[in-house]
Amino acid sequence: MTSGRVVRASASGSAASDVKMLVQGLHLEITPAIDEYCRTKIGRACSHIDAREIREVDVRCSARGGEGSKGGVEHKTEVTVLMTRGQTVHADGVGENLYATIDTCADIVTRAIRKHKEKHGVKGARHSSHEANAKEAILDAVPSDDGDEVPPAA
Repeated sequence: MTSGRVVRASASGSAASDVKMLVQGLHLEITPAIDEYCRTKIGRACSHIDAREIREVDVRCSARGGEGSKGGVEHKTEVTVLMTRGQTVHADGVGENLYATIDTCADIVTRAIRKHKEKHGVKGARHSSHEANAKEAILDAVPSDDGDEVPPAA
């Protein structure tokens, strides 16, 4: 079952952004409750970055095992966030509870997007003082020529 539509996700509830999100199920039917839960959690995780930087979010939920097999049911959730500049954020979660795996993936995506944002973000005026201090340190380290000639050591 595949569900693809544009979802509204907002960080503070006031500024809405459009993110294309696909929610797919493998050996698992995506109910409206699961669909809405995925869109809410992953949408909130993706709202920490500008929506123009996210091209698409792909959420794949799958189930393995069950009544006819040994062991219990294992649910797996994979989230892939495709960025506009070519970077990709990927998260996996495996467990007995589907909702818990979605939460795990949302946490991983949140941390990865925060890391991406800090790494590629624009450094503002708070870092300009470091540049000035480095230039001053280099200029201070260069010896000045006062005209005092010291003979070379023999």
